[in-house]
Amino acid sequence: MNPPPDEHLAALARGVEQAYARVHREHMLGLPVVQPGLRVQMLGLRRWDELALGVLVTPWCMNLLALELPGGRSLPRQPVGSPQILRLPSGSYRLLAAHTQGLGHHLSGSLFSPMHEFASHELAVQAAQAALEMVFTPPPPAPDRARRGFLFGAT
Repeated sequence: MNPPPDEHLAALARGVEQAYARVHREHMLGLPVVQPGLRVQMLGLRRWDELALGVLVTPWCMNLLALELPGGRSLPRQPVGSPQILRLPSGSYRLLAAHTQGLGHHLSGSLFSPMHEFASHELAVQAAQAALEMVFTPPPPAPDRARRGFLFGAT
Protein backbone atom coordinates (compact mmCIF):
# COMPACT_ATOMS: atom_id res chain seq x y z
CA MET A 1 0.00 0.00 0.00
CA ASN A 2 1.34 3.45 -0.92
CA PRO A 3 1.86 5.99 1.88
CA PRO A 4 -0.47 8.99 1.89
CA PRO A 5 0.82 11.94 -0.13
CA ASP A 6 2.72 14.57 1.82
CA GLU A 7 0.42 17.60 1.66
CA HIS A 8 3.26 20.04 2.49
CA LEU A 9 5.30 18.76 -0.45
CA ALA A 10 2.30 18.76 -2.80
CA ALA A 11 1.45 22.36 -1.86
CA LEU A 12 5.08 23.40 -2.23
CA ALA A 13 5.30 21.77 -5.68
CA ARG A 14 2.16 23.64 -6.79
CA GLY A 15 3.66 26.89 -5.46
CA VAL A 16 6.91 26.34 -7.39
CA GLU A 17 4.99 25.61 -10.58
CA GLN A 18 2.81 28.70 -10.15
CA ALA A 19 5.80 30.96 -9.44
CA TYR A 20 7.78 29.72 -12.44
CA ALA A 21 4.73 29.71 -14.74
CA ARG A 22 4.42 33.40 -13.87
CA VAL A 23 8.12 33.93 -14.73
CA HIS A 24 7.43 32.19 -18.03
CA ARG A 25 4.40 34.35 -18.85
CA GLU A 26 5.86 37.66 -17.69
CA HIS A 27 9.54 37.41 -18.60
CA MET A 28 10.41 34.51 -20.90
CA LEU A 29 7.81 34.31 -23.69
CA GLY A 30 9.34 34.89 -27.09
CA LEU A 31 12.96 34.67 -25.96
CA PRO A 32 15.20 32.46 -28.12
CA VAL A 33 16.34 30.45 -25.08
CA VAL A 34 12.79 29.08 -24.60
CA GLN A 35 11.95 25.62 -25.95
CA PRO A 36 8.25 26.00 -26.90
CA GLY A 37 7.37 22.29 -26.55
CA LEU A 38 8.13 22.30 -22.82
CA ARG A 39 6.16 23.49 -19.80
CA VAL A 40 6.84 24.25 -16.15
CA GLN A 41 6.72 21.17 -13.92
CA MET A 42 8.16 20.38 -10.47
CA LEU A 43 9.23 16.73 -10.25
CA GLY A 44 10.12 14.35 -7.47
CA LEU A 45 9.89 16.78 -4.58
CA ARG A 46 11.02 14.90 -1.47
CA ARG A 47 12.25 15.59 2.04
CA TRP A 48 16.01 15.59 2.56
CA ASP A 49 17.92 16.92 5.57
CA GLU A 50 14.94 19.01 6.72
CA LEU A 51 14.58 20.58 3.24
CA ALA A 52 12.52 19.77 0.16
CA LEU A 53 14.49 18.76 -2.95
CA GLY A 54 13.30 18.14 -6.47
CA VAL A 55 13.91 18.99 -10.12
CA LEU A 56 12.18 21.88 -11.84
CA VAL A 57 11.64 21.57 -15.59
CA THR A 58 10.92 24.81 -17.45
CA PRO A 59 11.02 25.71 -21.15
CA TRP A 60 14.39 27.46 -20.57
CA CYS A 61 16.17 25.37 -17.90
CA MET A 62 16.15 22.29 -15.69
CA ASN A 63 17.32 22.91 -12.12
CA LEU A 64 17.75 20.98 -8.91
CA LEU A 65 15.90 23.02 -6.25
CA ALA A 66 16.28 23.02 -2.48
CA LEU A 67 13.40 24.67 -0.62
CA GLU A 68 12.52 25.28 3.00
CA LEU A 69 9.78 23.23 4.65
CA PRO A 70 7.53 24.27 7.53
CA GLY A 71 9.34 23.20 10.69
CA GLY A 72 12.48 22.30 8.71
CA ARG A 73 15.82 24.02 8.64
CA SER A 74 16.29 27.50 7.24
CA LEU A 75 18.49 28.16 4.26
CA PRO A 76 21.16 30.84 4.78
CA ARG A 77 19.96 34.24 3.54
CA GLN A 78 22.67 35.24 1.12
CA PRO A 79 22.59 37.45 -1.99
CA VAL A 80 21.12 35.89 -5.11
CA GLY A 81 23.84 33.97 -6.95
CA SER A 82 25.87 33.18 -3.81
CA PRO A 83 27.08 29.57 -3.86
CA GLN A 84 26.01 27.07 -1.21
CA ILE A 85 27.21 23.50 -0.87
CA LEU A 86 24.48 20.89 -0.52
CA ARG A 87 25.47 17.37 0.52
CA LEU A 88 23.39 14.62 -1.05
CA PRO A 89 23.85 10.83 -1.04
CA SER A 90 25.84 10.95 -4.30
CA GLY A 91 28.15 13.77 -3.20
CA SER A 92 28.35 17.51 -2.67
CA TYR A 93 26.72 19.94 -5.09
CA ARG A 94 27.17 23.67 -5.54
CA LEU A 95 23.78 25.38 -5.71
CA LEU A 96 23.15 29.11 -5.95
CA ALA A 97 20.99 31.25 -3.70
CA ALA A 98 17.85 32.30 -5.58
CA HIS A 99 14.74 34.34 -4.91
CA THR A 100 11.61 34.06 -7.03
CA GLN A 101 8.52 36.20 -6.57
CA GLY A 102 5.75 34.10 -5.07
CA LEU A 103 8.20 31.42 -3.93
CA GLY A 104 10.81 33.27 -1.91
CA HIS A 105 14.31 32.18 -1.03
CA HIS A 106 15.61 28.82 -2.27
CA LEU A 107 18.70 27.18 -3.76
CA SER A 108 18.99 26.28 -7.43
CA GLY A 109 21.51 24.21 -9.38
CA SER A 110 21.47 24.07 -13.16
CA LEU A 111 21.20 20.63 -14.74
CA PHE A 112 20.42 21.77 -18.31
CA SER A 113 20.18 25.18 -19.95
CA PRO A 114 18.97 25.93 -22.52
CA MET A 115 16.53 23.09 -23.12
CA HIS A 116 16.72 22.82 -26.93
CA GLU A 117 18.10 19.26 -26.83
CA PHE A 118 14.73 18.04 -25.49
CA ALA A 119 12.33 17.42 -28.37
CA SER A 120 9.39 16.87 -26.02
CA HIS A 121 8.28 17.52 -22.47
CA GLU A 122 8.23 13.76 -21.86
CA LEU A 123 11.96 13.50 -22.69
CA ALA A 124 12.74 16.38 -20.32
CA VAL A 125 10.75 14.64 -17.56
CA GLN A 126 12.70 11.40 -18.14
CA ALA A 127 16.00 13.32 -17.82
CA ALA A 128 14.77 15.03 -14.64
CA GLN A 129 13.77 11.70 -13.10
CA ALA A 130 17.15 10.19 -14.02
CA ALA A 131 18.94 13.18 -12.45
CA LEU A 132 16.95 12.76 -9.23
CA GLU A 133 17.78 9.07 -9.08
CA MET A 134 21.46 9.86 -9.64
CA VAL A 135 21.79 12.53 -6.92
CA PHE A 136 20.01 10.36 -4.35
CA THR A 137 22.06 7.20 -5.09
CA PRO A 138 25.22 6.83 -3.01
CA PRO A 139 28.39 5.96 -4.92
CA PRO A 140 29.62 2.37 -4.63
CA PRO A 141 32.07 1.82 -1.78
CA ALA A 142 35.75 2.22 -2.61
CA PRO A 143 37.61 -1.09 -2.86
CA ASP A 144 39.62 -2.10 0.16
CA ARG A 145 43.30 -1.12 -0.35
CA ALA A 146 44.66 -4.46 0.88
CA ARG A 147 42.36 -6.46 -1.37
CA ARG A 148 43.11 -4.20 -4.35
CA GLY A 149 46.86 -4.59 -3.74
CA PHE A 150 46.50 -8.35 -3.61
CA LEU A 151 44.43 -8.45 -6.79
CA PHE A 152 46.74 -6.18 -8.78
CA GLY A 153 50.08 -7.45 -7.42
CA ALA A 154 50.93 -4.36 -5.35
CA THR A 155 52.48 -4.79 -1.95
